Amino acid sequence: MMGFREEVALTLRGARMQRRVIGALIIRELHSRFGRHYFGYIWLFFEPLLLGSAIGFVHLLQDHSARFGPFEFYAVGYILYFIFRGVVNRASAAIPSNMNLLYHRTVTLPDLFFARHLIEAVSCIGVMLVLMFALFVVNGEIVEDPTKIILALVGMTLLSQGLALVAAAATEAMEGLERGVHALTYLILPACGMFFLVEWLPDWLQELALWVPTVHLFELMRDGQFGSRFMAHYDLGYVAAWILLTHLLGLAALRITRRRLGLE
Repeated sequence: MMGFREEVALTLRGARMQRRVIGALIIRELHSRFGRHYFGYIWLFFEPLLLGSAIGFVHLLQDHSARFGPFEFYAVGYILYFIFRGVVNRASAAIPSNMNLLYHRTVTLPDLFFARHLIEAVSCIGVMLVLMFALFVVNGEIVEDPTKIILALVGMTLLSQGLALVAAAATEAMEGLERGVHALTYLILPACGMFFLVEWLPDWLQELALWVPTVHLFELMRDGQFGSRFMAHYDLGYVAAWILLTHLLGLAALRITRRRLGLE
């Protein structure tokens, strides 16, 4: 039988190999999405910054909150939603666009998604840092707890990743379903927590809103951003349960998908 040390060494060797595979997939994904020119890589950060700023300015013209600046409330909120939209919407294209890579035994279906989602997470975290610095320079606004903002970004990436795994397997099994996935990411926008705080809602609606896992992440982010200026409502255990459940379902579904595609 293989000894404990040999098992550990084998596991570490496999982990190093998968790390190299994911690194190579990240480079390939960057080249395929943005080309080999510097402007493409700039767009990776500029797109969420541009869209978030545009939404912030729209609300700045029509909303004047005593406790929160409309720009900082909506612009920062959109960055968190951008992760969800980007990760879930691109899920259906991950398998068809990388089919030729899946014939290499070292490349697994989850690797394709991990590489894509790392790109989304790093770009949005970078944009969030730029936006926080800009708000400090312009308004003197300092976030109360940056750790909670980063935790919300990571949590949204993981939750979106779990949903993306499920969506990818489902769209691969049912042709045309990807259109429904795209529509759903926009239909959920009013309820996801981007446009409101839970404390603004009547009691009966607060209970319904807190069934939506993304609402907890928006509350967490704004707790880090505004802190004592409002009463935050979130349960990280509930979000963790959603992350775990979607990943278990998604990974199991991808295993079935790989066998159905004849890759095993």
